Amino acid sequence: MAGLLGAYTSFLSRRPVVGNMVSSAVLFATGDVIAQQAIEKKGSKHDFARTARIVVWGGGIFAPVVNVWFRTLEKLPIRSRWPATFARVGLDQFAFAPFVLTGFFTAMTLMEGKDLKAAKAKWDTSFVPTLQANWMLFIPFQILNMLVPLQYRLLAINAVNIPWNAFLSIQNAKSKKIETVESIGKKA
Repeated sequence: MAGLLGAYTSFLSRRPVVGNMVSSAVLFATGDVIAQQAIEKKGSKHDFARTARIVVWGGGIFAPVVNVWFRTLEKLPIRSRWPATFARVGLDQFAFAPFVLTGFFTAMTLMEGKDLKAAKAKWDTSFVPTLQANWMLFIPFQILNMLVPLQYRLLAINAVNIPWNAFLSIQNAKSKKIETVESIGKKA
């Protein structure tokens, strides 16, 4: 195990963005598989396209953006540890988290082949409860995480993201069910 952690640490120091993209993709996929298999009990009806979409989001969009974001937060010109930590967490949760969640619902809807109108409808039904849940989990976690060395912050987020990604996957799928019921109602 120590050898694996050492290899990962070495890889992160050489290729931080790629390392974070790969670990994010794997952990986002893990969250979706947990959502579909352990919570939704889909069994052989697993939606592999849904898993692929969340992998694209987690590894291809979320990880590079968050990597840049954490580096930007690290540059805040506040020298005192706790005021800097609280400033970073405040910016992360009250400025960046709404942006990321909006991006998530928009990207997932567009990857499902729908338009921006459908993305807006999904955002309208899911954004506020998802953001509130995000704050309950990530405000306390990020206070601790901002004390972790920079190169490990996204990995720490991704570890917490396994249950969070399961929740996001369910929120996204729930919005899809609402859209289906509404479209059936319009046809009737």
